[in-house]
Amino acid sequence: MPLAAWLLAFIGPLVIRALIVLGISTVTFTGVTAALNSLIVMAQQNWASVASDLLGLASIAGIPQCIGIIMGAMSSRIAMWIAVNATRWVTGAGRTGT
Repeated sequence: MPLAAWLLAFIGPLVIRALIVLGISTVTFTGVTAALNSLIVMAQQNWASVASDLLGLASIAGIPQCIGIIMGAMSSRIAMWIAVNATRWVTGAGRTGT
C-alpha cells in the first residue's frame, strides 16, 4: 500500500469526524449563546424597572459589574465546555467500548 493511500485512509475519517463535530459544536454554541443573550437582555430590561433609590444603592455596591462578571463567566464556561466535548468526540477519548 503506498504511503499516500495509507495517509488518506488514516486522515480521511478523522477529517470527516472533525467537520461533523465542528458543525455540532457550532449549532450547540449558537443555541446556548442565544439563550444566554436572551437572559442578559431580560436582566437589562428588568434592571430599568427597579426603584431609583434601590438602583442607586445597587450601583454604588457594584451589582451591575457583578452581574456582568457572572454573565461573562457563564459565557466562557459554555465555550470551554463545548471545546472540551468536541475535542473528546474527535479524538475518541472518554468513550466506552472502543
